[in-house]
Amino acid sequence: MPCPWYRGGVCTSPKLRRPSSSVVSPSRCLGSEAEYRSCQFYVEPRQKQQRGGLLEAAKPAIAQQLKPYLPIHLLSAKPRSGCPYLKVYSYSGGYLAYCEVLGRLLTRSEAASCEKYWQTCPLRRVAEQNAAEAT
Repeated sequence: MPCPWYRGGVCTSPKLRRPSSSVVSPSRCLGSEAEYRSCQFYVEPRQKQQRGGLLEAAKPAIAQQLKPYLPIHLLSAKPRSGCPYLKVYSYSGGYLAYCEVLGRLLTRSEAASCEKYWQTCPLRRVAEQNAAEAT
């Protein structure tokens, strides 16, 4: 049985500031319980966290649909953008930024640009033009 903090090639231990693939060792993370318990990032999961299968099924539908790759999509701070096409979801101790115009999650750098330059975003202009033409 793999380490309960290993998900999708990423360590999600609460000892880390954000999920990271840099501390992952497949032989340890996917090895025996004795192996992954010896890891410096291992902590005993609480009772609710031990039922990984149930929690996985109970994830928000949006996360199941979007399938975020945490090293590039998980934001540590909630984006503050005035863009009406940006949707922010709370996920796995952080946030996911979803652009309705692109129809996908934004990476960390894209989310930072969206925060700063949303008023001059060409995607927003195209979306507003399409909305005006549709009416």
